[in-house]
Amino acid sequence: MRAVRWTIFATLAASVVLLVTAAAQDQGATREFQVRGSHYAYTPAEIRVNRNDLVKITFGAEDIAHSLTIDDYRISKRAGAGQSVTFEFRADRAGRFPFYCNLAQDERCRGMKGTLIVE
Repeated sequence: MRAVRWTIFATLAASVVLLVTAAAQDQGATREFQVRGSHYAYTPAEIRVNRNDLVKITFGAEDIAHSLTIDDYRISKRAGAGQSVTFEFRADRAGRFPFYCNLAQDERCRGMKGTLIVE
């Protein structure tokens, strides 16, 4: 009877170890980016990450206030002229996600566009 209990315990323990290892591998890497808004453009205009990466973005506006909005991730961050804001999120869905400036202080702000690519 002890041998059966020991076998069940060992099987359960091995299963827990495998699940924890798989969950840790599924978390992805931490990816950091500096994105600048200036002269109605983003630099860089493309951010490429892997699914499940933790994405940390420091967004700065150089000339006037700008925002960085990613609708599919429910993110909208604003930085005043000469200021920056840092935020992070988990890129948990693969695909191409546009980002843009949602401020209306100047018509040219609406032309600021970029793409988050999650592979």
